[in-house]
Amino acid sequence: MKDFVLALRSMATLALPYFRSEDRWRGRALLAGVIAAEFALVYIAVVTNQWQGRFFNALEARDWDRLRAELMLFGLIVAGNILIGMGMYWVGQHFQMRWRRWMTERYVGLWMAEGRHYRVRFADPNIDNIHLRIANDIGVLIQKTYEIGSGLVGVVVMLVSFTVILWGMSATTPMPLFGVDLSFPGYLVLIALCYAGIGTLIAHFVGRRLIPLNFNQQRREADLRYATARVTDHSEEVALLRAEPVERAEIGRRIGALIENWTRLAGVQSRLTGFTYGYSHVSLVFPTLVIAPAYMIGAVPLGVLVQAAAAFQRVESSLSYFVNSYSKIAEWKAALDRVWQLELALRRSDRIELPNAALTIVPEQATRLSLGGVELRRAGGEPIAAIPNTDLAPGERMLITGASGTGKSTLFRAAMGLWPFGAGEIRIPDGARTLTLPARPYFPLGSLRQALAVPRVADDVSDADILAAMHAVGLGHLATRLDEVSEWSTVLSAGDQQLVGLARALILKPAVLLIDDADALTQGGHTRALLAAVMQKLPDTIIVSASRFETLADLHGRVMVPSLAATGSSLKETRGQTA
Repeated sequence: MKDFVLALRSMATLALPYFRSEDRWRGRALLAGVIAAEFALVYIAVVTNQWQGRFFNALEARDWDRLRAELMLFGLIVAGNILIGMGMYWVGQHFQMRWRRWMTERYVGLWMAEGRHYRVRFADPNIDNIHLRIANDIGVLIQKTYEIGSGLVGVVVMLVSFTVILWGMSATTPMPLFGVDLSFPGYLVLIALCYAGIGTLIAHFVGRRLIPLNFNQQRREADLRYATARVTDHSEEVALLRAEPVERAEIGRRIGALIENWTRLAGVQSRLTGFTYGYSHVSLVFPTLVIAPAYMIGAVPLGVLVQAAAAFQRVESSLSYFVNSYSKIAEWKAALDRVWQLELALRRSDRIELPNAALTIVPEQATRLSLGGVELRRAGGEPIAAIPNTDLAPGERMLITGASGTGKSTLFRAAMGLWPFGAGEIRIPDGARTLTLPARPYFPLGSLRQALAVPRVADDVSDADILAAMHAVGLGHLATRLDEVSEWSTVLSAGDQQLVGLARALILKPAVLLIDDADALTQGGHTRALLAAVMQKLPDTIIVSASRFETLADLHGRVMVPSLAATGSSLKETRGQTA
């Protein structure tokens, strides 16, 4: 019971923001339409139940005129049922569409804001396949919530309506057994309640393992999709290294894990399906058997027998709702758990309370970039590097050099607020634009125009700025392909990909520019001269470059060499070109 209440609270926390959002009135109106349709369907069911009594009484009396009138009325009932069913489907689908769109956009916005998609791995290292939780699990959660919720509304209304009918019939329908009338007020309702209760208990006992198995199945499916998508993203590297056997083995391992869990799930599901099939077939006959003794002694006519049996079946099926929906509820609970884990992980990512996470970012009104007492550590506390105190004014350049593993890239992550492990303060200009050119060039899906405009949206950048930047860095030959949509990370050469990064810097004109792996930008004198020219076009930008060697020292005013020990770090001025 505690788990059930916790699940409802979690679902309410996830669902209520939509009904308070800017789309709340449309959402509420569509939800009201769904509820109204459920009431209308129950009304049609009640009318049909009353019609059954009159129809079979007329049939038993062989009254053709009454039969003809009832058949005409039945046509109207069928037409009404069709219209209500169509309307409910339309309203229900649009309700799910709007809710899913809002909820998906909300989580994409939370996940893709301020580096949370990177930090969340520190907040909850066990959370897997976040992108698939957003793309798939939210959809499953909303679909199952709608199906279960709308069904539950209909069931409750149906139960109340037909319980009243069945209670009234209990007073006029005897229960003769062994020569004794065992009927009492509401006995038909009590029998239906006991029958459904026994079925629910058995269903829970048979299918109680479905929830964890469904959770694991969704996780295994996501793991497999991720592995295949990853091969697609790295197809060139896999092909060059002839690493197909390694990838096939890993994909095969994940398929094996999926099939193993699927086998267990199928075993439990087959047992539950067998029970529900048997239960549903017995339910077709059981209500008639309960009323049959009264009919056999002539206490009730055929119409009352059929009407009472149908009402009993409606009450029993309403009470057996959880038996018939157990598999669906298990899928809903599994999807709820995955989305709720994502919600908690995103919350924790903004207030990471982990050991060794004492490195802070301090936005300030000054235009300078300052590093004070910065020590970089791994998540486990192992030291990476100690950074000497540094203060950079607009227009100053600094080169961070050293062997791989000395903290150059980690310092950039820390400056962007992505690496909390360590100590000290990094003071950055508040509200100023900061741009990082990562070691591995990044290209979003879409046009070349959008690839050049990153991190801004392409519509916010003028053609003149984009074309000027392209010609400045030597990408003028691509000017006619600005609106071409392609996989630019594979279409462009490695050199052109690096030049796109320089073009982004000229377009954005950031206050702080961080260039990771600057060696890749300086392969050859021409590219090196181009980097110097870009620096000259950004006279007010603080530029910090990372390189394994000091060959770029003449392009920077300072050179920093991080060290594992604070006393071993060094910071020196250079007399070379300072752009």
